[in-house]
Amino acid sequence: MDEVVDRYVSAFNAHDLGAIMDCYCSKPVTVGPGGPVEGRSEIASYYTRTWQAFPDMHFTVLRKVVDGAATAVTAVATGRHTGPFALTTGDVLQSTGRYISVRCCWFFALQEGVIVNQQIFYDQLELYLQLGLPLSRLGPPD
Repeated sequence: MDEVVDRYVSAFNAHDLGAIMDCYCSKPVTVGPGGPVEGRSEIASYYTRTWQAFPDMHFTVLRKVVDGAATAVTAVATGRHTGPFALTTGDVLQSTGRYISVRCCWFFALQEGVIVNQQIFYDQLELYLQLGLPLSRLGPPD
């Protein structure tokens, strides 16, 4: 069943939105640092915005652990920030041209060969510092 996760990673690295969406059920839920994203159209929009901000983003899988209908993946995301990127503070960071390399982890709940739930974790502080944001900008909004 975890082959869907392999297809997901390949589709992400190819920036193939159709192939990524084929990995999800009809009513998927994804939860990441920005909060929950529900439904296929919201999830598709998330990937589109991510690739606009980092058009060369690529994941290198470090480890995959499978336990029945659950799969966990650790990876390193790399890419150059060349487009608008929505921060978890609600601000949008315009292109910095900076290269990022950030550790991340995904937990997938799988059912009938598709992703029904995905939890996304990444080191936000590591990412924001690599993008050149000062620590003072990472606090609560004014």
